Amino acid sequence: MAKLTDLTTLAKTSVASTDFLLVTNSATGTDKKLSVETMFPAVSTAGTSSETLYNSATLTNKNQIVFKGLKSGDTGLLTVATTSSNLVLTVLEAGIDLSLCNNVTSGFLTAMDFTGTVTGECAVSNGGTGLSTIAKGAMLYASSDNTIAATSPMSTNGQLLIGNATNGFPSVATLTAGSNVTITNTAGAISIAASLSTMAADLDMDNNDIDLGTGYLSSDGAQNGIRITGANTFMGASGSYFNNDILNIAGGGIRFSDAPSIKPNATTGGTTGKTVTIEGGGSAAANAGNLVLKGGTSSSGNNNGGHVTLHGGTEAGSGDPGSIKMYTYTAGASETQALTVNSNQDVIVDNGSLVITGADEGIIHTNSGTVTQATDHTTGVTINASSGIITLAAVALANATNAEFTVTNSYAKTTSVILVSIQDENTTNNAQISCATHTHANGSFKISVHHADSVGATSATASKIHFLIVNPS
Repeated sequence: MAKLTDLTTLAKTSVASTDFLLVTNSATGTDKKLSVETMFPAVSTAGTSSETLYNSATLTNKNQIVFKGLKSGDTGLLTVATTSSNLVLTVLEAGIDLSLCNNVTSGFLTAMDFTGTVTGECAVSNGGTGLSTIAKGAMLYASSDNTIAATSPMSTNGQLLIGNATNGFPSVATLTAGSNVTITNTAGAISIAASLSTMAADLDMDNNDIDLGTGYLSSDGAQNGIRITGANTFMGASGSYFNNDILNIAGGGIRFSDAPSIKPNATTGGTTGKTVTIEGGGSAAANAGNLVLKGGTSSSGNNNGGHVTLHGGTEAGSGDPGSIKMYTYTAGASETQALTVNSNQDVIVDNGSLVITGADEGIIHTNSGTVTQATDHTTGVTINASSGIITLAAVALANATNAEFTVTNSYAKTTSVILVSIQDENTTNNAQISCATHTHANGSFKISVHHADSVGATSATASKIHFLIVNPS
């Protein structure tokens, strides 16, 4: 047997699968062989796509494994140290920049606890309120730049945040009810109701309507004043309501502050204009009411009273002006025309008679004319008036003598009734003058003057003839 020292040395890096060691079991005396390769450990990495902890280049030296070292890639975020034979990895929180982190997957910002990281109140600029406490019911507001404050607590029903231009931030207050408004505050609700018992300003309906129902427009809220229904309007006191026509007025009269006109609107086309009727009140079992038209009364000073004037309507084109007509009822309630004033200003008694009763001065004709005859009782005169006085020439008229003269007068017609009388101013005894008309024509007539006494002539004084012309048309 060769000596051990005579054998060649087998390097472990040269061990092959055919190299064996002799192994003897002392108990059984059995010899066995042991493969030399199995004496060296096999090194591998169990993880997938991971880094190995050993240096694979050292595995050629089969009895030695060289491990890789641990080193921090950013010592500001992570440190590596050996403490008591332990590797200690330390994360430095102060070095973490969350802006560089992705929160989409991990969601590390879903919740944050400031109690351990914030000292005092968190400032507004950091997402906090800057307040240590907030009273129950208080609201937050921006008191100034980057500053948040809390209002006083809303501890009363109906309180709101109301803008305050004086201090620049809202105040906690309730609504104040103005005129005709009632505000009721309850828990979580505000009820605003209108109460129009008193108006503090004009009511502008903005083209909308007011539905009064059966109520009134009144001065004191009572059932009196003006009541308007769909068919009529009533003005009057309580308990006097009636609706016999479009406008119904109970008691009292109608007064105007100006000079009003009462008339319907004009019709169009060939439609006759509307008639206006003013009528006194009827009665079921007593005398009917009167219709009274009065001019105005002057109550002081030396001023005239107002006139009552009646006007017929004016015409258009070839039409006729309107007349003033007066009607009465005859027996049997027959309406009969009694008096007409036509467009020629003629006063016509259509029915009945012209009766003058208790006249102070009888019949007065203010358009009467006067004329004085020249030369003698045959000299013609001209006087254009429907009545007048002709003063005869101041000459004597011989006894048993007749004289005549022509009166030129535009009022005279062949059909005229001409009434004459003489105002005899003769001063001679037994002398008396008479007169008469004849030869009536359109525009003239003649007057005869006669002295019937046979004794002597009249005095040379001027007598007067009075005349009145009555025309049939």
